[in-house]
Amino acid sequence: INLTGVIDLTHYEASKQAVTVLTEGLRLELVKLGSKIKVTSIKPGCVKTNTLRVALHHNEEAFTNIVALSGKDIADAVLYTLSTPPNV
Repeated sequence: INLTGVIDLTHYEASKQAVTVLTEGLRLELVKLGSKIKVTSIKPGCVKTNTLRVALHHNEEAFTNIVALSGKDIADAVLYTLSTPPNV
């Protein structure tokens, strides 16, 4: 996780950290209650989106050449997570 700020994306990064704290807190509360509900979050890192384009200051050459995940990659990660057995 990139915990440092990126100019013009401070609000975005702050919201990602808030989701992380909420998710982990919920997970710990459910564990304490003995719940079988699983909680996780997916933190893919660099994804080829318009947010990445802004982070690169609209440098189209950098955006085109950067190695980043696609939306399909993220969808595949979600499906994988949902398909894990109860003991995982």
